Amino acid sequence: MDKDAIIIERLDGTRYNLQEEGLRVIAFDPPVANNTSTYATIGNYGVMTTNVQFQQLSIPLSFIVESKNVYDYELQRLKVAKIFDSQTMFYVINSRIPYIRWKVRADPFTYLRSNGGPRTQAISLNLVCPDGFAETTVTSLHLFDNGGRNAGFEMDIDNNQLPVYSFHNQKKFSFMNLGRIPLLANERPATITFVGEAPNGITLYNHSTNQSFQYKQPLTKKNELQLVGLIPIVDGKQRLGNKYSSRSFLDYQTGTNQIEVVGSDDFTISFETRFYF
Repeated sequence: MDKDAIIIERLDGTRYNLQEEGLRVIAFDPPVANNTSTYATIGNYGVMTTNVQFQQLSIPLSFIVESKNVYDYELQRLKVAKIFDSQTMFYVINSRIPYIRWKVRADPFTYLRSNGGPRTQAISLNLVCPDGFAETTVTSLHLFDNGGRNAGFEMDIDNNQLPVYSFHNQKKFSFMNLGRIPLLANERPATITFVGEAPNGITLYNHSTNQSFQYKQPLTKKNELQLVGLIPIVDGKQRLGNKYSSRSFLDYQTGTNQIEVVGSDDFTISFETRFYF
């Protein structure tokens, strides 16, 4: 793959290398995160920031479509419409940094011929990313597969002490949020999977955010408990209500989170999430 290629990946896994498809990319320039601040007046001479909210990100992409002849020009036009079909979301990946991707839709754009020949004028379009951030292409459980190449080079990782996201019989450990933003249970939830012996249920603490989650019912190694953001699931069934859990959740601040497991001495627990940049 060309190191400067732009890749479009549909949700079904279909990938298009724009260069190989005859789309010569002129520019792909993701901006920094788009934020809006809210202010409140303080006294007579100043204001304070009361909230910072991140908005959707608009990523400009421009390219020229190369065709063999005027007939191929029409086929290429149909292909471009298929590649950027925005009935559903799709991902855009810059092969210079293939470990992150943006989930986007394309704004409407025009497809204009250049001087009546078999190529287009420069086509400019906006790829709108509602999340406002790029995400890792793989989850935390696979981030260090392939010799760590999935992690990239800008995540502030100590190669001599790589973060771990699966633990066996460790009651206290660290969960490292490598991204730029917190992982909030109601927005970008991490999935906790617990399998173990817990005759009186378990309690999970994130001491760094002062949060806890308790599952009150007995668990054995034949059960699988998952906490998906706000929702506890046991053996594939949602377990909502006071008799099952504390109806609470865990968030994760950026950087290190100190986690504690109480109620089991024999267990495996893992944390699966993507990180956002």
